[in-house]
Amino acid sequence: MLDLNTAHVASAVGAILHGSGSTPLRRVVIDSRAVQPGDLFVALRGARTDGHLHLRQAQEKGAAAALVLPDGPERPAGLDYLVVPDTLAALGALARFHFGRLQARVIGITGSVGKTTAKDFLAHLLGGPQHKVFAAPASYNSEIGLPLAILAAPLDTRLLVLEYGVNAPGEMDVLIDIARPHQAWITAIAAAHLEGLGDLQAVATEKSKLGAAVREQSRVWMDRGCWEKVEEHAASWQADVVVLDPMVDADFKIIDATPGAMRCEHQRWGSLLLPLSARHQVATALVAARIAMEHGASVAEVRERMSSLQPPSGRLTISELEQVTVIDDAYNANPASMHAALELLGSWPTSGRRIAVLGTMKELGPAAEVLHRQVGCQVVENGIDLLISVGSGGPWIAASAHHHLETRVVDDSGAAAAILAGYLKPEDVLLLKASRSESLERVILGIQSSRSQQGAERSSNEGMEA
Repeated sequence: MLDLNTAHVASAVGAILHGSGSTPLRRVVIDSRAVQPGDLFVALRGARTDGHLHLRQAQEKGAAAALVLPDGPERPAGLDYLVVPDTLAALGALARFHFGRLQARVIGITGSVGKTTAKDFLAHLLGGPQHKVFAAPASYNSEIGLPLAILAAPLDTRLLVLEYGVNAPGEMDVLIDIARPHQAWITAIAAAHLEGLGDLQAVATEKSKLGAAVREQSRVWMDRGCWEKVEEHAASWQADVVVLDPMVDADFKIIDATPGAMRCEHQRWGSLLLPLSARHQVATALVAARIAMEHGASVAEVRERMSSLQPPSGRLTISELEQVTVIDDAYNANPASMHAALELLGSWPTSGRRIAVLGTMKELGPAAEVLHRQVGCQVVENGIDLLISVGSGGPWIAASAHHHLETRVVDDSGAAAAILAGYLKPEDVLLLKASRSESLERVILGIQSSRSQQGAERSSNEGMEA
């Protein structure tokens, strides 16, 4: 619970208050559909919508107050209003104020891929809410998401695990200004958000700012690949850099790997059964374990918690659809994560076919065509049987693969589902991977809907024949 009233918020963000200063506020939300009684609704103005147009909906759902711009549309009566020149800046200021109320140490995570998985694994291995460890759900890592994550943290939080995500130069500075981390973990430096950042060197420069923000006598964690890309920046860092390559560590080895589980042996932790499917997930879990132990988790606690790790939804989560294995990695995509997902599909043990539904990787700028064509080459290298490529980047992916395997190019997830509904057979393995805007998670619903319709039509025809 936020445990502030409207007067406290007005003072914290420099707002002009219209209404009672004693109105208590429970939470901070930006989506009027998610409002609950007692919430503060922040009306943000974006490219797709304007929160000021949803003030009445927020009020009807029980909002106690709204943070608004002075030039917004007419405001419905019955709400307290806090008027500011910039609601996004005010959201950050309120998060900064709440952050100052916490006694928590912050572990900040950044990287081109794997931030959310790293955050969730680390929070779990640290013991979660029972041990006063807080990490926001989903990928709350932007100028909007990071403040919301902080504002959701209970006042008694001991450890706060935050993601720091950037799309353009300067954004990391804004996030660090809101919450400077005590320790940092850089998961990867790879080609992502090139449309805003420009090139891989700029990605490394922006991500390395989180390491530079860590205080003296503390630590920044990363693997060898990250270190090679940020080494020149790290010369001026105050913190100690810990470089880990757990998958090649002499203390660790994978004994056996089956779909959805890896049996491993660690010299310190003994035998481990990890409910994970990919080697890079295991590497993330091992780094998270080291950091958790740095913050007081015991060997026994780490062992127990590692056995119940769960990847975030849409990040290599495994499910079954009528004896077809579905690898859902549809939450987002860039070249590095696409390569890892295709390696997993190519190595998946099955007597059936390996099918990849791959969509556009967004925000790659001028390098987009080359990087999509490289993905097509990786499809071939990993022995995929059918490629269905989706969206504007789909033809580029297919162009590098169509001479070597069956390929289909479609406009959207609905068209992909229509093909798969009549194609999939038991023992097939299906990978879904694309940037978020392609909504490939809808493929499964489309397949189920199409098959239900086909079943209903067959039943109807059989009835007529009878």
